[in-house]
Amino acid sequence: MKKIWLLAVSVFSVFILAGCNLEADLKIYLPNDYINKDVVRAFEKETGKKVALVTFDSNEVALSQVKVNSYDVVIPSDYGIEELAKENYLQKIDWTKIEALNKETDLNEGLKTQLELLKTDGGHGFDFLEYAVPYFWGSLGLLYNSSVEGLEEKVKSQGWSILADQTLETMIYDSSRDAFMAALAKDNIRLDEATDAQIKAAKEWLISAKGKKTSIKSDEILDEAIGGKTPYDVAMVYSGDAVYIMQETESYKYYAPELTNVWIDGFVIPQNAKNPELAYEFINYLSSYDANLENTAEIGYTSPRSDVVLELLETDEFKEERIASTFKVEGIVQSQFFRYNNKLKESLVDAWGEVKASR
Repeated sequence: MKKIWLLAVSVFSVFILAGCNLEADLKIYLPNDYINKDVVRAFEKETGKKVALVTFDSNEVALSQVKVNSYDVVIPSDYGIEELAKENYLQKIDWTKIEALNKETDLNEGLKTQLELLKTDGGHGFDFLEYAVPYFWGSLGLLYNSSVEGLEEKVKSQGWSILADQTLETMIYDSSRDAFMAALAKDNIRLDEATDAQIKAAKEWLISAKGKKTSIKSDEILDEAIGGKTPYDVAMVYSGDAVYIMQETESYKYYAPELTNVWIDGFVIPQNAKNPELAYEFINYLSSYDANLENTAEIGYTSPRSDVVLELLETDEFKEERIASTFKVEGIVQSQFFRYNNKLKESLVDAWGEVKASR
């Protein structure tokens, strides 16, 4: 893994690439540290085209920017894709132009299952593949220090509730959606079905869960994991980050509680893309076996390609069982998806602000 290098130079790389926007043939908007820049350079060399990588810190920032700026390819999460699609900011994907990835035969079975569940979700689903080509996917769960006596049993029996254990060093992910998903899921309540009263109760639980040993952070955990310095007994993390941390720290394991969120990120092409044909070339290139293998090996999140996942599971970095099961996104009993719901989003943001401000 080269993620340490990515973390060390990401600010510099973004500055250099963003500075080339006026000269670029293709403008890509994506999360920080979410692509192997060597793969992008190989695409530039093969096509003779210049690529500008512009990064964002959250889907909420991305959504606002996509609505006022022009990008050729954007990589948001499922609920962001749904919002952009329903507000008519996205082109539909022409799958006849996606020659490198056959959605019927190349996608791994776990992902296909989740895509079908999202498509039929509660009778008002969203067809992800109509507007996006899968990039990475995974789950939200608990990273825990298995060397702490009895902790593994507690994590598996208590699930999300363990985040309120004041005797442990815990981390809650700094995201209103993720935090409230966990606070509701501990009582087997889906986020998109929660009443105002249930959201209020979840807010009070999150406030009570905060203690002197509780941290509210996000991607900082990756920096803290370098050299095995992750200080938490239990932390709420994405499965891809868990893979990286477990590769760096032998004592950590990952567990997805019974009701959790499954997320799917994808390539989308905005309606106002200036070079949609080159966008398809880029998506094809990154979705091809060789480029996807190199990109996935670097970033550590789960590829949509079954052949790439199987190939990496044979390598030393991924084949250990605790890492392999996380990378394969195994053990999901009940999945739920974040959905486009502006009223819910606003109420969660306000409630999360109260949680963070509480002492």
